[in-house]
Formats: sequence, structure tokens, C-alpha cells
Amino acid sequence: MVEWQPPDPTKQEKPRRRRRERRAPTTRRAVILRGLARLALLLAGTAGTVVLIAWLVASHSGRPFGNVLPTAFYFAGAAVGALAVLGGTGVGRSYRYTAGYGPHPGVPRQTAVNTSFFFGLLAAFLFGLGLALDYLP
Repeated sequence: MVEWQPPDPTKQEKPRRRRRERRAPTTRRAVILRGLARLALLLAGTAGTVVLIAWLVASHSGRPFGNVLPTAFYFAGAAVGALAVLGGTGVGRSYRYTAGYGPHPGVPRQTAVNTSFFFGLLAAFLFGLGLALDYLP
């Protein structure tokens, strides 16, 4: 058996690499532009994920991709819409973990409403893409 030996206290450890800190935007225009850029990235990432899943379903089921894609956006919009409704009601949130009785008792509720609004916006976007793909030539 190998005996455990504590590390040498005189040996210098390498300092951990720190990520470069990003500066917060200082003007209202910069804040809005950064927020819109983040929103565009989230919407594009979600739409890309839905397209990838639709392609996988179309390739394994033998159905045409053009028929599967709008249906995939409908299902994704419905699922995210359900998350929006359930998230706004605070389902699954516990006051023990969200500091509901702390110095700022309204903060968990505000977070739930903000998240619910974002998921509602995402659901409308996905459902709108499904409608556009289904009905526009």
C-alpha cells in the first residue's frame, strides 16, 4: 500500500487563469444593442436546434423535410409555451431555495414572471416560424 503524503507547503501553486472580465455597457444604446444581440443568439440557437431535430426525424421516418419542419416548430412552440405558463405560476419553486422570505421577498416572483415572459416570446417566435413555413410559398 502507498502511504499518503500531504502536499509540500513550500511549493508554489500556479495561480488559476482568470477569464477576462467584460465591461458592462455604459450607455443606454449599448445596453439595448447587447440585449438584442443576446436575444438574436438565443432565437437563432433555438431555431437551429429545432431544424436539426426536424432533419433527424425526417431522415429516420422517410417523410419529406418540408413537411416535418413546420410540425417541429409547432411542437417546439407548444412545449415552450407550456413552460411559459407553468414558469409564470411558480410551479416547482420552493421558498427554501429562492429566498422567498429573505430581505427581498418579491425577487423570486419577478424572476418567474420575467422568465415566463421570455418563454412566451420564444414560443410565439417558434409558432410564428412554423406558420410562416407552412403557409408562405
